Amino acid sequence: MRVEKKQMEIGRDFFLYGLSFLLLMEWLLPLPHITDTGYIHVFVLCMAVFFFITFLQLPIVLSMLLKFLTIVYGVYLVFYNMSFFSIDWVLIFLDELLLNLNFMLSGEWHALTDVFRSMLFLVLLSIMSYLLFYWTVYARRVLFFFVFTVIFVTVIDTFTAYDATFAIIRTFFIGFLLLGLITMYRLIEQEKLHSGPKFLPAKLASVLVVMIVFGATFGLLSPKPDPQWADPVPYVRAAIGLPSSGEGVRKIGYGNNDESLGGGFVDDSSSIFYAAAKEEHYWRGETKDFYTGRGWETTTPDEVTDMVTINDNAGYVTTEEMIAEVAFSEEASTRHDHLFYPGAFLELLNKDEVDVRVNRYTEKASTISGGELVGLADYRMTYSYPTYYIEGLRATNEQDPEEIKSYYTQVPESLPDRVRELAQEIVQNEDNRYDKAKAVEQYFSLNDFDYETENVPIPVGQEDYVDQFLFETRRGYCDNFSTSMIVLLRTLDIPARWAKGFTQGEVVEQLDDDRNVYEVKNSNAHSWVEVYFPEVGWVPFEPTQGFSSAYEFVEPELDTELPDQPEVEPEQPVQEEEEPEVEEAFADAEESEVSPLPTRSSNWTIPGGPWLLAGVFLALVMFIIIKNKKIVQYFVLRRYKHRRDETAFLPAYERLLWLFQYFGYKRNDGETLREYATRMDRTLETEEMTALTTEYERITYGGRPLDSSWKEQKSNWLTLVQKIDS
Repeated sequence: MRVEKKQMEIGRDFFLYGLSFLLLMEWLLPLPHITDTGYIHVFVLCMAVFFFITFLQLPIVLSMLLKFLTIVYGVYLVFYNMSFFSIDWVLIFLDELLLNLNFMLSGEWHALTDVFRSMLFLVLLSIMSYLLFYWTVYARRVLFFFVFTVIFVTVIDTFTAYDATFAIIRTFFIGFLLLGLITMYRLIEQEKLHSGPKFLPAKLASVLVVMIVFGATFGLLSPKPDPQWADPVPYVRAAIGLPSSGEGVRKIGYGNNDESLGGGFVDDSSSIFYAAAKEEHYWRGETKDFYTGRGWETTTPDEVTDMVTINDNAGYVTTEEMIAEVAFSEEASTRHDHLFYPGAFLELLNKDEVDVRVNRYTEKASTISGGELVGLADYRMTYSYPTYYIEGLRATNEQDPEEIKSYYTQVPESLPDRVRELAQEIVQNEDNRYDKAKAVEQYFSLNDFDYETENVPIPVGQEDYVDQFLFETRRGYCDNFSTSMIVLLRTLDIPARWAKGFTQGEVVEQLDDDRNVYEVKNSNAHSWVEVYFPEVGWVPFEPTQGFSSAYEFVEPELDTELPDQPEVEPEQPVQEEEEPEVEEAFADAEESEVSPLPTRSSNWTIPGGPWLLAGVFLALVMFIIIKNKKIVQYFVLRRYKHRRDETAFLPAYERLLWLFQYFGYKRNDGETLREYATRMDRTLETEEMTALTTEYERITYGGRPLDSSWKEQKSNWLTLVQKIDS
């Protein structure tokens, strides 16, 4: 059944429709946290355009055309990295449509591509814009949608990693405000409050807002008892065959299972521990050796040593013994049964009853008391802080021990050949291990790889995790970058291992002994690369975008007597490692999830980006000006109020007739002008319309001149225009 256009109160209905838009937003915002959906801002922008087009009540053909163009533009923003005015992406898009239509006709729904799924999602949003317009503006019934929004938000908060604490508050406030206003206006439109005061709706709305704010504040501040029953969620998940913890999208943090990497992370900035140290450090948890094609496992022997050693070899590396203190935060959900330490662990100082057993291969420093693993609330330790000399690293002999080659040059047999070919291409101009490692480390920053934690795919089928990152997605977080660098090096027979722990955190206090106190959060969880050098041991490298090595690398001294030698030039770019300010770049990089390189998802360099927003805003302003009766009434008054010429009477009277019709006082079929004037006087309780109409008929039909008509009738005209909205 076709719904006829409705004469709307622009301000009131636009506000109600806007509240329904905010409710629908609560369905979109969790998608990056519970699915692999990315570019959520594009979907939100397209949805806003759908709502605006629907609210304009345009002809159906024009409305559908504008929505179709919006859908196509949204798909372009997400998937096609080429000029908007290029025909190439259009042809690719059409091929994609034909392919997916074939899938649908053959019943292969699982094979639908991401482009087609995103297009269908945008179509769904355009349909929802119409449904909400009908429920809000026409039917004045939104309880059904409000209830289901509450159910949706609470379910995903319970069964996924999405934190809906503020979402449920927003839903409560917006939903009850919308429900109350719609109920109030429905009663007014049914003339149950027709005889009430003019400002009754505004007064009732104010009371409604005060009640909602008071109720929400009271609910938030009221004491809440602890749960009285055990958490049923694990039992429910087990009953329907789901794992006890979420997969795909997880909360960022340090975990123990690294067998399946990939998928997005939900940011979690809760504190893990506070550390007092003289230098900024990465805090090591452990290392792993075996890459499966999907993640990391440990296959090295469980051999114990007293401490981690660095070969203090002059010319290659020097070390300095330092002291650090670590205290875990009360917010930390897990008390780890091993130490987090910088550099190389030496000795635990303040826990005589606790033994530390360091695995010789993984360098995981487990804490044991009474023969069992224990988690310490705080500890004090000594460690060895290294300084590496680049010239020495370049001169290492590369004669690796057999056990090092056995464990740390492994790659899966299924690794695609193009990964090996890429590694050879990257290092083709280098002749030593250090420069080869640096070339691979810098490859990611020179080739438009993006740091991203939300829209990160998971390999499917037999797809290799590294191959997917290097050749298809080119976006990810530290695990993608570090694992890829290790695999590239291993294909060159360079031993490398995967290290995990935390970045240095943020300085929160400075102590009197020149040490800083760092707050390390879940969002500081990180992985990096360590490469083996025979005369030195394991040397850290940092390939992840937005991060830089936490250790000091010393450049060889340049010959100051030969400043013009051309050999000096190639060395200068490497000096970036000496600059202390580089370390500031990654202090909060993982928490803020900002890539130093511009990406399509974070800027408006694409054609039409800001202009689309400006156009939508301008169209909205023009629509409000045209449709708002108060504004139209003001401009009509302003146009004729100061006119003194007698020729103004006829156009002013005709504009008055138009204004009556605009405000809903239509002239009936067959009704004479005088009958219409009498009816309007009776409706508005005036006599001016009859006087104006009599004068108009005398001029139009009786041939009376316009000598003094406007001067005599101007006050009547002004009175009617001012009373027309009463």
